[in-house]
Amino acid sequence: MDTTPNDVKSPKTRLWFFALSAASTIACAAGAVFHYQKWAWGNLAHPLGWLLGMLFLFLAFVPEPRQLAARLKSSINSRTAFFAAWLVVFTVSRLRHFKTAPWNGNGLFDESGWDLWFFKDYVVGHPFQPAWFHSPISRETLFHYYLWPFFSAFGYNILSYEVGLFVIWAVTFLFTLLLVHELFRSKIVTSITAVIFNYLPFAFIYTFAGYRYPMATALCVVSLYFLHRGFRRGSNLDLALGGMAAGLCLASSISGKQYLVVLLLCALVYPVFNRKGWSGHWRAVGIVTYGGLVAAMPILCYIAFNRHDYTLYESSFVHSFWQAVRGHPDPNSLSYYTTKLWGCFFKVPGDRFFIPDFVPIPLPYFCFLVPGVGLALWRKRFDVAMLGTVPIAGAFIAAAFENRLLLAIPFWMVLMAFSFAALLQVRLRPAFKFVFWGLATVILVSGLVPSLKYINKKSKYPLSIYHFAQEQVAVSRFVRSIVAGKELADPPRLERDEFNRAGIDPAYDTLVCQSQAYSIIHLFLHDYDDAKVLSPSNGLPFTLMPEQELWTHNRNAIAGYVFRGKDLKLVWEVDPKTERIINRLRSAGDLGMQTSASYSFMGRRRTFFILSIPANNVRTLQERVRALPNSL
Repeated sequence: MDTTPNDVKSPKTRLWFFALSAASTIACAAGAVFHYQKWAWGNLAHPLGWLLGMLFLFLAFVPEPRQLAARLKSSINSRTAFFAAWLVVFTVSRLRHFKTAPWNGNGLFDESGWDLWFFKDYVVGHPFQPAWFHSPISRETLFHYYLWPFFSAFGYNILSYEVGLFVIWAVTFLFTLLLVHELFRSKIVTSITAVIFNYLPFAFIYTFAGYRYPMATALCVVSLYFLHRGFRRGSNLDLALGGMAAGLCLASSISGKQYLVVLLLCALVYPVFNRKGWSGHWRAVGIVTYGGLVAAMPILCYIAFNRHDYTLYESSFVHSFWQAVRGHPDPNSLSYYTTKLWGCFFKVPGDRFFIPDFVPIPLPYFCFLVPGVGLALWRKRFDVAMLGTVPIAGAFIAAAFENRLLLAIPFWMVLMAFSFAALLQVRLRPAFKFVFWGLATVILVSGLVPSLKYINKKSKYPLSIYHFAQEQVAVSRFVRSIVAGKELADPPRLERDEFNRAGIDPAYDTLVCQSQAYSIIHLFLHDYDDAKVLSPSNGLPFTLMPEQELWTHNRNAIAGYVFRGKDLKLVWEVDPKTERIINRLRSAGDLGMQTSASYSFMGRRRTFFILSIPANNVRTLQERVRALPNSL
């Protein structure tokens, strides 16, 4: 450990801040007990104690203002410019072809739709809680609280969401490079790593895919970077920041637990392999542990009071996997899990969400990755080696999809950097060295060129990646305009607050039956009571059910509609599956007015049949529908 003095505050001042941090953390825990026991639901001690605990711990070790200003001034140098230049490359590469890319602000992943619906339903307007159970999983809320400022600043819309996601991945990219540079002190190694990371299709396309997992990835890289600096330089501030980032990993998503498992294993392994140099590290371990405890206190309290809900999702995966290990027959045998993992990494097309036609790691890169694991172990960097492999084990147990491997991406980059550094240090005759480096360059290019071609191809057509659900977003925007009584745009366009209720209050209620969108339309209609609006198809796209079931839901929705003195607007997307339903209800046309609305999106035209019933005829309509036969 570097023993450079870092005690920039007097011991007494530092002790006071540390005591305030401890008192705040205790207040957070007490507030959580009062919250979950419902003695004081939603009390402020719970969130404020958490935030103040982290703030006071930071203030205990941060330099005095004069010293801090001097450090900031000294950081304005070529090294900072080097990393800033790579951030510019990261930004420009992702904005290139943005208008035609699937992530152009008109696309949203289904899982992101549920996450944002969860944000609207469980976070906005509710007291602080680090997680809420939303079947079948306890969804952590740190990601949603992080997004809130972006929505407040730029509007509640998809583009604001993507800005927040972009920042997460930019932080991941930057701190991966910082960690690589900290380990190898070589701008060449760092630059090669930056090129591979920036143009890795897995990371590039997931930049705007969304949901909680990438936040855990960013926090893990940040934590490891500060922990490395802290142990290397003896910096209490870095140790505290690394510990707090580790605690926030647990609060960010399930994958964050894998990082804590790795830290725990490292705490057990490093003293064994470094007995002489470890004795001075126990104080540092204490600072890291305390920082993690302060940052994780709310989620730890949630787990204590909601252990079953919190572990339900993971337990189901572990139970199924354990059954397979014990010899469960096909289709859920152990071979199913090995086939899934193999297919995730090597099969094209593979069972992957966003990159079915491209592997997570281009095969030539394994020539750097596999030796990198060995080099990391040889250099006793067990943390990096495990962080590149433990997520693979986690994905294996959970039936591998590429989204469960996001945590490993930056550490794959670091492991490859071990190989690049070794190549630069190899001692050979100039002629042999030239051949050796030439071969490495060919391998690197053979992985990079297909990656660049793939990214360029996907970014030129909005519908090139199915899971960016552009058509579902379009129909959700169009239906929301109908429900809100807004002017209908053709094609539907992004609006500043499209996730919120529009300023006007429509003079009618609306029931909608549409073919395709699921979570996304629920998100857009959340503030209009999405369950009621979408009740004619039981909240689902009607493509998922047979005609008879669809008619049953339509009949029940109209007959069971709770009349509140408003006009009623019934909307069906015109489709062979709804044709007979529409024809059957045309007989009620004498009670109101029949119209249609339509829009075109990416060469496809969608038409909606609309039956508008004035308030004084709604009950008559319901009586007629109740009189209709149950069978279609």
